[in-house]
Amino acid sequence: MTDSLTFRRLLPALLALLAPPALHAHGGPEVPLYVAEDGIDSGNCEDARAPCATIGYALNKAGKGTEIRVAEGSYEVATTEDLFHLLSDVVTVTGGYRAPDRPLESEPARSILTGVPVAYRNMLQQRGFHVIADRKGIDGPRAAEAARLLGLRTTMQASLPTTPCVNGDAGGLDCDAVDLVAHVPFAEVSSAVGASNDIWGFIDLNTHREYVIVGFNNGIAVFDVSDAENPAEIGFVPGQNSVWRDIKVYQYFDAALQRWMAYAYVTTDGASDGMIVIDLTGLPHFVVKRSYVSDFSAAHNVYVSNTDFSTGLAQNDAAALVIVAGANVGNGRYRAYGLSSPASPAFVEDAPVLTDRYMHDAASLLITDARKDSYCVNATSTHCNVLLDFNEDTIEIWDITDPANPLQLSSTPYANASYVHSGWSSEDGQYMFVHDELDEQSAGLPTTLRIFALDDLSNPQLVGQWSGPTNAIDHNGFVRGNRYYMSNYARGLTILDISEPATPVTVGRIDTYPFSDGSTFVGAWGVYPFLPSGIIAISDIDSGLYLVSDQTRDVAEGKISLAARSFAAVEGAQASITLERSGGATADVSVDWEVLAATAGIDDLDLAGAALARGTVNWSDGDSASKTISLSVSDDGVAEGLEFLMLRLGNPTGGATLDNVNQAFVYLSDPGDAADISFSSSLVEVAENDGVAAVITVARRGTAVGASSVDYNLTAGDAIAGVNFEGSTSGTIAWDDGDARPQTLVFRILDDGQNNTSSFIELTLSNASGATVAANPTVQLLIEDGAGNNQSPVANAGTSQTLDESTAVTLDGSQSNDPDGATLQYEWTQTSGLQVALQNADTATASFTAPSVTSDTMLQFDLTVYDDRGASGTSSTTVTVLNTDPVSNVGGGNRGGGGALGWMLLLALSLLLRLTPRGLFERMTFDDGLFPIRTR
Repeated sequence: MTDSLTFRRLLPALLALLAPPALHAHGGPEVPLYVAEDGIDSGNCEDARAPCATIGYALNKAGKGTEIRVAEGSYEVATTEDLFHLLSDVVTVTGGYRAPDRPLESEPARSILTGVPVAYRNMLQQRGFHVIADRKGIDGPRAAEAARLLGLRTTMQASLPTTPCVNGDAGGLDCDAVDLVAHVPFAEVSSAVGASNDIWGFIDLNTHREYVIVGFNNGIAVFDVSDAENPAEIGFVPGQNSVWRDIKVYQYFDAALQRWMAYAYVTTDGASDGMIVIDLTGLPHFVVKRSYVSDFSAAHNVYVSNTDFSTGLAQNDAAALVIVAGANVGNGRYRAYGLSSPASPAFVEDAPVLTDRYMHDAASLLITDARKDSYCVNATSTHCNVLLDFNEDTIEIWDITDPANPLQLSSTPYANASYVHSGWSSEDGQYMFVHDELDEQSAGLPTTLRIFALDDLSNPQLVGQWSGPTNAIDHNGFVRGNRYYMSNYARGLTILDISEPATPVTVGRIDTYPFSDGSTFVGAWGVYPFLPSGIIAISDIDSGLYLVSDQTRDVAEGKISLAARSFAAVEGAQASITLERSGGATADVSVDWEVLAATAGIDDLDLAGAALARGTVNWSDGDSASKTISLSVSDDGVAEGLEFLMLRLGNPTGGATLDNVNQAFVYLSDPGDAADISFSSSLVEVAENDGVAAVITVARRGTAVGASSVDYNLTAGDAIAGVNFEGSTSGTIAWDDGDARPQTLVFRILDDGQNNTSSFIELTLSNASGATVAANPTVQLLIEDGAGNNQSPVANAGTSQTLDESTAVTLDGSQSNDPDGATLQYEWTQTSGLQVALQNADTATASFTAPSVTSDTMLQFDLTVYDDRGASGTSSTTVTVLNTDPVSNVGGGNRGGGGALGWMLLLALSLLLRLTPRGLFERMTFDDGLFPIRTR
């Protein structure tokens, strides 16, 4: 018995010494938390020998994806908050584990819960609990609150209606100056999703329709939010099951195709999806996953530097870079990828090994003031590209102007740092807002946002902080104007006024998780505040996508906006951009402006240099007059057709805010060109899926000077309104003077449920005013027949595997499914690594023998599944093959054996094993012999 006890005490230390250096991946496999009836509520619950005593305490210590293992005994669910966390899919709580001193052959362990409403008995019994639903557990002071929250939970499983914030309530959600515009719950997503994670968005410059892209536990969905009260899912790209996903977008103009191209880059942690590249150029009708071979299998975050966050366009003179954070290679240091071929990002460089720190998240800023010459090393004549690296322990600042030669400018710690998580800069680049994800839990702090001054990039200084009214964890935050939009987990969205950056003030909120405000990983994961419409998108871990409207910007100092969303000029003349101040005129205020290149470049303006494509507009106290920005447009004598630049407002001062119209398109036409109008294409094809939107785009070209309009009418077709489609087949489309933005006609497709030939309608343009009809005067909308609504199947290639060479390997895609219940066809392909001979590659479970390798080697495989109507889904997985030749691993190697010390420890371990009863070692396979796996 003494030998057995000695072994149990020494083995964890020996294994720790033998283990390779661990990545600090926040998204890596979480350590289980342990609860036992005789435990003590202290520490972090991660030691099975020192478990916590209550489920509620363990829930407050759990991270995203954590499993809580509950031993036999009786436990009260003491609060309504604990009940909701217990039922959450983000933290898995399971009972039925055996206490250390119970023999394995005894009767099954029972983890008894009291204080649980009977409605949840079956659900919790499936998780290994025995539920006693006695009335004393749910009656009393919390009965009414429990009933209210349980009812609200049920309500939130369906979509919530558009509801203004009145008296602190918006459709059952606590709010302050934030209106609820729309809600998409899990049940309305095409795939069977169980949890949301991060979110991003963009405006498609081909159609000027707005989109948000939401990560879920099993993939990524793209939603059209152009009609914000009625968001519509366009497509779902499946991925492996994981708590963590992150998304960013890049958009550029393809001169050969004469259209805008856009891609979303997605990373997944806790899985082996690598980097997923989603081709968005099929919008507004579909999105597809590109065939891209990633050089890593997992990463925690992705960021695209040097871009405008509403469009994804690269900023002037600076190439966009994909920055991957927390990958499973390079110890998680950041990795930079070039976008010369945007569909296939190419690795450029990773961070130097001088710190070897794991990057958790990233942000960047383009320095154009004197700091680029004072602190940057590789600055160009116009800018320095600075990367903000949030690496768990410190904030590092890098000069990545030359991405192949990154140089560290500073490394900054701060007091009470528990997990340096993420951050963002003010629009003038003078301040940095920093989130620590664990200080609320570990240090007992209220929600804490730290603010650093960036006037000295070599030594950022902490100049202030904001403390919230609760202990809800701050997660991610973004700046637009003088508002800071922060996903605040259990407290939902928090909006701060950062007019005085060092002293932010709370001005608005909406609580997407109204069940608690505690320091747990539930509620609002991400927020995206950059849509040109002003709509704010929120992803909530537990209840899906929310679209909200910010009313905090109605202030006495006034709102600043552009007078229109587009302006026009002719080459050789002036472009006059009008700005307005409305709703108040108190105080001296100002706003910055900047021109961004689009299809036209900064060199199309008469400027001394790109650095002068920006400026500031001022209003004095009491002044509400319109102001004008004048841009001189060069006449290059080249016939280029209608081009455009973008003008963006930012960094309002004096307390004034940005109104929704804060960016505009400046259209430049060749002298003498006249306006013409046409359909963007002559054919639009959509499937006969109920509720799908068919979008037809109408373009104005030539010039934007002067107003113009055109009529459209149905001229042919056999599709029947009300049976095959809904939408207007006649009307007038008009453009104001200065406007050449594309306009769209939207038709809702109906499924008649019949197998018949495809149908169509044909629309024709006529009666143009202020323009001519040219190019494509007619468009055909072809509705391809289908019998019933067909959803794409969801592929699941299984979890990643690590095993020895020459081992039999099974790739298991049996968890793939079709939402419509169709029988699937399977196709396994190998996408990287030493080639192997796949057996049964056309079945759910393919197999092969792991090859012999000279060092640890990763193989990657794709599984594509097809339904009976040709729709498909793809998922990836990896197999890491370990080199088992001891000679090749002497001295450490990839497996981190520890050299001579490692061999000595192995020898010591083998001696201990000889002294230890074999039965006890077998128990080690049951959760270290302390909390054996449930027997039922």
